[in-house]
Amino acid sequence: MTTDDSTEPFAGLFADTDAEPEFLTKLRAHDPDFADYVAAIARNAGSDKTLSAQTKTLITLALDAADGNTTGVKDLAAVARSQGVSEQELVETVKVIANQSGLGKLAVAAHALEE
Repeated sequence: MTTDDSTEPFAGLFADTDAEPEFLTKLRAHDPDFADYVAAIARNAGSDKTLSAQTKTLITLALDAADGNTTGVKDLAAVARSQGVSEQELVETVKVIANQSGLGKLAVAAHALEE
């Protein structure tokens, strides 16, 4: 599914300096040119190309969840909803996150067991 520019995953987070993440605001205060560069990279990564913007948003949400970034997960869920992602699609994404996070940790923990 393709979207217009207003539904790019990072459009709301990086295109408007009033709504950008705190780390980017802090960076902008010290080096505005570099902050613009970082924002441009995020917008480029989030645009519709081979993967839809919705898919990229859900991948980014999963990565933020894996990093323990609660704010990022909440923000990206809102972006996903604005892109037309359904609650059921978000539920399935959460299930994938739970499966990968849980099984990955179990696989590591199993190394403690004798063979």
